[in-house]
Amino acid sequence: MTTTKEGDILLAHCNQCLRKTRHEVIAIRKFNEEDEIDTGFYIDWLTTYIMLECRGCSSITLQHRLFSHTAGIDSIDSYPPPISRQIPRWHCELPSGISGLLKECYAALNAGSKRLAIMGARSVVDVFINDTIGDVGGFKQKLDKLVEQGYLSSQNRDTLDVALEAGHAVVHRGHMPNADDVTLVFDIVENMLQTLVLKKKSEKLKENTPIRKKTNK
Repeated sequence: MTTTKEGDILLAHCNQCLRKTRHEVIAIRKFNEEDEIDTGFYIDWLTTYIMLECRGCSSITLQHRLFSHTAGIDSIDSYPPPISRQIPRWHCELPSGISGLLKECYAALNAGSKRLAIMGARSVVDVFINDTIGDVGGFKQKLDKLVEQGYLSSQNRDTLDVALEAGHAVVHRGHMPNADDVTLVFDIVENMLQTLVLKKKSEKLKENTPIRKKTNK
């Protein structure tokens, strides 16, 4: 076990930068404890709390370190837990049902539950379709309707179909997607959801833009 003190620079995961960055130790507290496991037999514990500040974005992380020489334990947990992907800032502009479901997808994703995240992403697509165009048949018909109403390009339709098939494989065939597949599915689903946000913003922009006056020749 290495000795850490205030002012030290450590390499740790940053949830804002989404990678390991240099962090400064800005506070540290240590507690020694001892548990009696059996008569006359004790296990010693050293609990350390370390507050870290990212040298890049200044976000704060709290590390909880547990060390026991007698028990052979040396573990580190971080709060908030490290995440692999941030939820888009524009998610709050989505309808509450879709936004809430998307947040649950990210909770599963950042907990390492890839299959739950994929199944959730597929559910997001279901809710999005039913909210925008209604229940108009099977997925093929629904995707065609999304293209017809301008929510998807024909190229993105085929891409979204691939993402839906990945979700189908997880639900019905026990498929375990790898990290790259999960990232791609979320990229595709977010691209679809953002069209809804941009559609509302473009309508607002149109309202705020003055009409060009015709000039008399």
